[in-house]
Amino acid sequence: MTELPHNTRRVLLIGNSRWHWGERDSFGTRFDHAYPDLARLTGELSGWAAVGAVPECLSAAGKRRITLQDVPLVGCPPWLGVDRAIGAWAGWTHSLALSLDLSSGLLLADAGTILSITVLSPDGAFLGGQLIPGYRLQLSAMTKGTEALPTVPFAPPDEERFPKKTVLAMRRGVFQSMVAAIREAQKACSGVLWLCGGDAKLLVAELRNTPLQVQLDPNLQLRGLFHLLDEYP
Repeated sequence: MTELPHNTRRVLLIGNSRWHWGERDSFGTRFDHAYPDLARLTGELSGWAAVGAVPECLSAAGKRRITLQDVPLVGCPPWLGVDRAIGAWAGWTHSLALSLDLSSGLLLADAGTILSITVLSPDGAFLGGQLIPGYRLQLSAMTKGTEALPTVPFAPPDEERFPKKTVLAMRRGVFQSMVAAIREAQKACSGVLWLCGGDAKLLVAELRNTPLQVQLDPNLQLRGLFHLLDEYP
């Protein structure tokens, strides 16, 4: 791997369906989310983590890999996905920096291939969570599991609550199921809600119609990777 220019840091989080990139230099921080591309591994990585399949050529850079053991989140079971741990820890540290009220803990909703819900206690320890099929995965499951329902191209749901057209009804139904799951979790854990992941922007407007605190950062895990490298080089 070639060396990065001085003062440039580049991180990668390998997800279940996409690769998530972050690059930081004197000009700022940039994020990019794309399908796997081995050609992009030619540059040096400051740090990387993975929950999806790891290419063999990247395994050779194991000394730069961030694993669950590297994340200073109290109470993590050994099977917890590193993306959930990084996201929850980043949400907690960002909440402290913003002086948010953490007296009821924290709820992280990561809307990616899987909608993962992670709950932290008022002292920042991992309590547990829920795993739910994400927006695209739910739509795909309906298509594959039935004879009559069509393939649905990705698009945000229309504003109509009860559409007549099948495709629109599928999108709206999946969207409402995700919103309802997060809201129900909020009722049980009235802490600060952080939204991250590729579909977080689909959900934020609906979830902000609540008295509870909602913070949006689609790139929370990548910021967490940078923070880990800064705090624990």
